[in-house]
Amino acid sequence: MDIEQALLITKCPKCGNQILINKRWYPGGCNDYGSFVLKCNKCEHVFEIDIGRDVDASDVESGATLLDKKYRD
Repeated sequence: MDIEQALLITKCPKCGNQILINKRWYPGGCNDYGSFVLKCNKCEHVFEIDIGRDVDASDVESGATLLDKKYRD
């Protein structure tokens, strides 16, 4: 099965620390929509960011620690 990917660049809403997320999805695939709960590596602020489709295939590259994944019904 083919996989598509993109680098999602976001910032901590509190301190502006840059966070890189490897967003991956399977065309016509799982459709497990959701978000990440992250903790900023700079200021330790905890926040949620929408990842969208195939949340289980994505991961955090740098700038934050992944605390949890939340799924949309």
